[in-house]
Order: sequence, then C-alpha cells, then structure tokens
Amino acid sequence: MAAGWKHFTGKSPYPELTANSTQSAFTYGSKRDRRYRMGWIQGKRDEREERNMLNWVGKISGCEVSDDQEVALEQLHDGVTLCEFLNGLNPHALNRTISHKKSLFAATENVTNFQESICNFGLRQADLFPPNELLEKRTLTGLIKTLVILKSKLAGPG
Repeated sequence: MAAGWKHFTGKSPYPELTANSTQSAFTYGSKRDRRYRMGWIQGKRDEREERNMLNWVGKISGCEVSDDQEVALEQLHDGVTLCEFLNGLNPHALNRTISHKKSLFAATENVTNFQESICNFGLRQADLFPPNELLEKRTLTGLIKTLVILKSKLAGPG
C-alpha cells in the first residue's frame, strides 16, 4: 500500500492537515470546519482573555457579542460593532461615520475606520490586527491582542 489508503478508497480514516496560502493557519480537514483548528500550531489562544475582551466590547458597544469564536466572528466581521464600541468609549473617536450596508466594501470601510480611529487612543500600526483576519472570518486572535493593548492604554501606566 505504498500509494496510501486514500488513493485506493478515496477517503482516509485520518484527518487531513491543510493550510492557507501563506501557511499561517493550519486546520484538520476543510477550512470551513474550524472546530478542529489546532491552537498549538497557530499560536496560543487564551479563551478566558478572549471571553473578557468580547464581553467588554459587547458591554461598551451595547451590541450582543457571543463568547463562541465562530459566532463572534460572524457578529464582528462587518466592523459595525467595533465602531459602535469605539463610539461607546469616546463619542468623537471615529474618523468617519459607520456604514450599515451589508457589503464587503462597507465592512472593509468600517474595519479600516476602526483601525484608523483606534490609533487616536495611542496604539501604533504594529499593534493592529490584519483586517483580512476579521473580514474573511478567519480568527479573532489578532483582534483580541489589539483590544488587550487598547485596554492597557486606557487603564494608563501602572
């Protein structure tokens, strides 16, 4: 059986490890089934910190944000909740108005607006998450790291 079990049967009893085009995200099976995503390959994910940050965003924005990563990605990917969150922190924080249209262009505008406006709170460009992580509903890891930095900036030194 040098060619392998999958070659002869068309399927394998073992999960297949796949990656995205940049080799930065690995999963078992198809990209759509994120339940098997391996946190130890992608980098450590602190679920408690993730829950705390998502609850903070929900409380400040007035929008419901789920603790579940998949549902939260769906709720946050258009950028509206994040912009509402910044408005909750400071009503004059946003550089542009929020677009409530349901399109990728509007979502991109909102996420870009969030990222440009969050720099007014003292974050650097290096502290920001890659927008495509959120727009393509890949992962919340970068967003959570950005929110942790924002929260520490708002808490002040010491």
